[in-house]
Amino acid sequence: MVVIEKVNKKLGNKLRRLRVQKNMTQQELAILFGVTPASISYYETGTRVPSDKVKKQYSLFFNKPVDDIFF
Repeated sequence: MVVIEKVNKKLGNKLRRLRVQKNMTQQELAILFGVTPASISYYETGTRVPSDKVKKQYSLFFNKPVDDIFF
């Protein structure tokens, strides 16, 4: 369980860095992706992993392959 938590935390940090590089708030990104700001917060803290649909949105918005962001 500890390994999964570390992986999720690392992913969350990556998602946060991407958002901050675009000078966006969690609220702005949530509106763009059609999710709640709480969802963005959960992704960035590693509490939850985005659905495949949201992963694709991250990929398209940040112009990076899904694999580069999530794996």
